[in-house]
Amino acid sequence: MKKVITGLLYTGLFLVALALAAYFIALNGLKELDQKARDNLGGLYLQTKQGMLSYTREGPINAPAIILVHGFSTPKFVWDQITPSLVGKGYQVITFDHLGRGFSDRPAGPYNAELYKSELAGLIAKLELKTPLTLVGYSMGGANVVDYAASYPEQIQQLILIAPAGYMDDPDSSALAAKPIIGEWLATVFGNQYAGTAIQSEIEEGLAPKDMYEKFQKQASFKGYTEALLSTLRHYPMHDLAHRYKIVGKAGIPVSAIWGTADEVVPYSGAAEMAADVPQLKIEAIEDGNHNIAYAQAQLVANKILV
Repeated sequence: MKKVITGLLYTGLFLVALALAAYFIALNGLKELDQKARDNLGGLYLQTKQGMLSYTREGPINAPAIILVHGFSTPKFVWDQITPSLVGKGYQVITFDHLGRGFSDRPAGPYNAELYKSELAGLIAKLELKTPLTLVGYSMGGANVVDYAASYPEQIQQLILIAPAGYMDDPDSSALAAKPIIGEWLATVFGNQYAGTAIQSEIEEGLAPKDMYEKFQKQASFKGYTEALLSTLRHYPMHDLAHRYKIVGKAGIPVSAIWGTADEVVPYSGAAEMAADVPQLKIEAIEDGNHNIAYAQAQLVANKILV
């Protein structure tokens, strides 16, 4: 029995050592996203209360503005195929990286509703955008723009949601992420791989640009990305925002939702609940579309935005 216990002890210590090694290997080589890095990266940056935002601004500066808000894990380059169509129709189109993603600052957080509202408010104020505005939100970004509109309805002309979060079951992964140490280990060791899987899949199918995964890896090479994802899972209520949708519904803001019927991340079944809370909701279904429609079926989505 003593030998068995000793063997189990050594096995446990070996596994702990492996886990620690994997953790520190994942951390090793990550770079600081500082001014020197941004000088090398180029692009536009905007200082807000919560931190520096990386953004793009295309089209006539006095034209009606559309702000495109990306989701949980894929930064603003998710809009690269959609932006030209909107600019071509005469709009001013603005995209930005959420804090913690892309080339925006990675503050400690918490990454909660107030942080996401604050970054959007800062962008609108600093760019001196004329309101009311059209906000387009994809996945978690859909929840973000609804939450913002519920607080500032007077600033909103319309909301266009793409596979929007807010009516979802809370997955088991969120429960694991909530656990101290385990959550940090999982995010650090597997976070980048997990977040980039959908992009790789669509590239293999020939539906996403070949350089999209390279762009994803480039931004993930800086410190703070997986920490931001983990903090969002812990602090942002993307699975239950019905109370915010109801406020938008009562405000009468025009809302449309572009949604794939085969979406397994934000199930299309949530559309019925959303419609009950937002009576003015107009649903544009994409038959057999999955959660990646913003980049896997970009032109179709762009056309529906412009309807």
